Amino acid sequence: MGKSTLATNLPYPGTVEIATLDDPAVRDAAALDPRAFVQRTVGTLVIDEVQLEPSLFRAIKAEIDRDRRPGRFLLTGSSRLLSAPDMADSLVGRVETIELWPFAQSELTGSPSPSPPGTLIDSLVDDPTGLLRASRVRDARSLRADVIERICTGGFPEVVRRTPRRRAPWFNSYVTTGVERAILQVSDIQRATEIPRLLRLCAARTAQELNVSNLANEFGLPSRTVGTYIAHLASAFLVHLVPAWSSNLSSKVIRRPKLMMVDTGLAAHLVGVGPTSLDTTHAPFGALLETFVATELMKQLTWSTHRPRLFHFRDRNGAEVDLVLEYPDGRVVGIEVKATSTPRADDFRGLRWLADKLGSRFGYGLLLTSAPEATPFGARLAALPVDALWRE
Repeated sequence: MGKSTLATNLPYPGTVEIATLDDPAVRDAAALDPRAFVQRTVGTLVIDEVQLEPSLFRAIKAEIDRDRRPGRFLLTGSSRLLSAPDMADSLVGRVETIELWPFAQSELTGSPSPSPPGTLIDSLVDDPTGLLRASRVRDARSLRADVIERICTGGFPEVVRRTPRRRAPWFNSYVTTGVERAILQVSDIQRATEIPRLLRLCAARTAQELNVSNLANEFGLPSRTVGTYIAHLASAFLVHLVPAWSSNLSSKVIRRPKLMMVDTGLAAHLVGVGPTSLDTTHAPFGALLETFVATELMKQLTWSTHRPRLFHFRDRNGAEVDLVLEYPDGRVVGIEVKATSTPRADDFRGLRWLADKLGSRFGYGLLLTSAPEATPFGARLAALPVDALWRE
C-alpha cells in the first residue's frame, strides 16, 4: 500500500473528495484556476501529487487563512513537499508534515507488538536492561538468513507483496522510470537520464561518509553538480544523509554526513546481490546491514515518544561510532553495527571512548550483531541480536 492508496482508505471524519494531479485533466483544471480548484464544500480535500502544480500552494494558503479549521486539506507528494517551489514560502506554519517511509520490519512481522510497534529507541533510555531480559535465544544461522532476506526485500509495499523472482523487474522499472520522474518533479536538471547511474554509485557507497569530490570524479561531473543531484535524490526519498555529530568531544571531528540508501532492497538490487550472494565473503553485507539498521531507526524516530536525533560520529584520531542518538534531555546513546555472529570486547572500543568522554550524559552503548543472544559487556554496554529492532 503506497501513499495514494493510504490516503484513499483513511477513515475521514466527514465528507472527502480526492483529486489526483497525475490525471492531466485534473492538473489542467488546477493550473487554470487554483483558487476555484481548492474552494470546495467538503470536509477534507485530498490532493495527490500536489507538487505537480505549485500554484496550488498559494491558493491553499489563502483558503487556510480564511478558514483555520484543521484537516481541511491532505496533500501528498512523491518528493519532500518542502522542496517544491512556493511550498516553503506559502505553507510553513500552516501544515504538519508526515514522512511515509517504506514498511518498518515491525510492521511486516504481523506479530503482536506494542502500539506503536518497535520501541527500541525509547527502551534504550527508559529500560535498557529490559532489552536483555526480553532477548530470546535462536539459532545463529536462521537469524542471519532471516536478516539477509529482510535486507534484500526492503520495505517498498509493491516489492514486499511480490515473490522473490518478480521483485527484480519492479526494481528495474523503478530505477529507469520512477526515479527520473521523481527527480524531474522537484528540479529542472538537464541530465535526468544520468540519475540511475548516480543512484547505483550511491548504493555502492551506502553507510559510508559522503565524499562529493570522489563521487564526482567517478561520475564525471563537477562536484557542485553532483552535490545538487544528491540533494535531489534526498528530496525524492531515495537517499538519506545522516549528519555528523559533535559535542565538543574532539577538535578533529569529521564533518561529512554519512550516505544511506533509504531502502536496502533497492540498494541490494543496484549492487547486484541477493539472499544467496550477500552471504558470501566479499559481499557488502556489513554496509547493507548498517544501512538496514539506520533506516529502521529512522522509521522508529517518527513514532518515538522521546524523539531523539540520529547522527554518526568519527574523528581523525580513529574514534568512531556508527550511529549516535541524541535525546532532547541531553542523553546520548551510541549504536555499533557488526555483521559478526561472535561479538568481542574490542567491538565496543568506540562506544567505550564515547562513554568516557560523555560521562553522565552517556545513556547506553549498543552493539547490534547477527549473534542470536543478548550479552552484557559491562555497565551500560551490551550486544543484542539485530532482530531487537522489530520484536517485542
